[in-house]
Amino acid sequence: MRVAATLLLAGLLAAPANLAAQGRTHAVIVVGLGGEEQYRESFHAEASQIYDALIDRHGLPPENVTYLGEKVDVAPDMISMRSTRANVLQLLGEIAQEVEPLDRLFMILIGHGTTGREEPQFNLPGPDLVPSDMTQGLIEFPTQTLALVHTGTASGGFIAPLSGPNRILIAATRNERQLNATEFGQFFAAAIAGDDADLDKDEQVSLLEAFLYTRREVERLYENENELLTENAVLDDNGDGTASHDAGLIEPDGPLAATFQLGGISGTAAQVPDDPELARLYEQRNEIQGQIDEVRALRESMTEDQYLDAIEPFLIQLALKNREIRALERGRS
Repeated sequence: MRVAATLLLAGLLAAPANLAAQGRTHAVIVVGLGGEEQYRESFHAEASQIYDALIDRHGLPPENVTYLGEKVDVAPDMISMRSTRANVLQLLGEIAQEVEPLDRLFMILIGHGTTGREEPQFNLPGPDLVPSDMTQGLIEFPTQTLALVHTGTASGGFIAPLSGPNRILIAATRNERQLNATEFGQFFAAAIAGDDADLDKDEQVSLLEAFLYTRREVERLYENENELLTENAVLDDNGDGTASHDAGLIEPDGPLAATFQLGGISGTAAQVPDDPELARLYEQRNEIQGQIDEVRALRESMTEDQYLDAIEPFLIQLALKNREIRALERGRS
């Protein structure tokens, strides 16, 4: 009962605020090499489902959603250009030129991955994409919240190199050594496009909800087919480079992902509005978040009840502060 009651605060913590006050979301969908026809078809099906859902369901302007694919002629009305390494980095550079400090970048990689001698690779037409490429491409987004979802094999190897403040990293595999074809992509696309991932029934889907839904459905599929689970999805959003399979609102990883609504906003410590009154509320929220982080740091020394007793008051304060911020933002719009 205690845990369930605490988790219900996720709806308050993650409820959408005024989008205009917080900036735009720029979504990038990258589909890599399919290899076999069945993979080319399934990868495009997942990407197109996400593309349509971001625009039609979650309200992103079409000009803010870009789909790079293996072959443009598969869907020329949807795919902007080929998913080469050069085009991916060029697109990130173009977005970096137009983003505002409070904007967000939501990037999804769909395809196969491999393990290289030095770095894991996301397979693209031509040279593959590796974490060091992404590090370079994302250097121009110092204050913007970044959410990167890698649905392919070996995707866990991208987490540690890219982890940092204001970053939400989701991977289909625990590390770069899980190399069997993944099922993560199909269920993540369903989470974005449907209602089943809306766990708190607030008519919004956060990245935490999408992750939890996808992880559950992947595990259920393997169990129903009586197969050994060969992919373990993980999430990192606290910047420590260590991803969690058991992410959640009161876990080390999960709170930031809970605030990332696909059609809403993500508020982070680096994002402070110009409005003095809002800035004051943001500062107060950051102080509460700092107290939550202090409790989380002591979790291993506490029993579960002691931990919940310590953290629950701060979660309630955070939820109420978010409500106060949203009310003021609505009044300013």
